[in-house]
Amino acid sequence: MAELSKEDISEIKDHYDFFDKNGNGSIDLNEFKQLLKVLAPASTNDNAERGFATIDTDNNDLIDFDEFLDWWKMNWTVF
Repeated sequence: MAELSKEDISEIKDHYDFFDKNGNGSIDLNEFKQLLKVLAPASTNDNAERGFATIDTDNNDLIDFDEFLDWWKMNWTVF
């Protein structure tokens, strides 16, 4: 997997911040469901809940940017 440039990371952070609707610096399950509807419109609530649990590696019921970035690198192509 290729390393991301600073510009790539900045763009991903912008997307992350967009879905952090309450501005607390993390994405909760409801915010993640909204994000997933944009990235994968056919996703179900069950898909979102399982995906959220997988991404939330510290099990604090929030996805911080580092967790999100790790997931993004493994699952999405940066354009």
